Amino acid sequence: MAAYRARLASDPGLVPVLDPLVPAVIHTVRHWSADGTPVALVHDEQLALTPERVLQLKATLGPRLAGVRFVDSRADARVQIADFLAGVARRIASDELNGRGDARLTGLLKSFVDAGSVWDDA
Repeated sequence: MAAYRARLASDPGLVPVLDPLVPAVIHTVRHWSADGTPVALVHDEQLALTPERVLQLKATLGPRLAGVRFVDSRADARVQIADFLAGVARRIASDELNGRGDARLTGLLKSFVDAGSVWDDA
């Protein structure tokens, strides 16, 4: 484990295996650019999206990713709303997966879950 952490620290371009952020960004951009319209990403400032990772995203997504702009989440309502909705979705999913789910809320959430998600099962 120590060697793995050291390797991640020494190469800021590496994406940790269990870090869902980069795959989530790729999937989101692919979804919203499916009609051919490039997507401009606005994201809160954080260490996980290093300049190297942004370059990897641009290389992976090509013209689908129009750009990436970092903002202070405390001052940008778009990021605040996205964080709030993500927190609500995470709580509903967690409750469902731990046997405390509300069928109505879970049903509402499932309509927003990608069909390829491991969570979207019968």
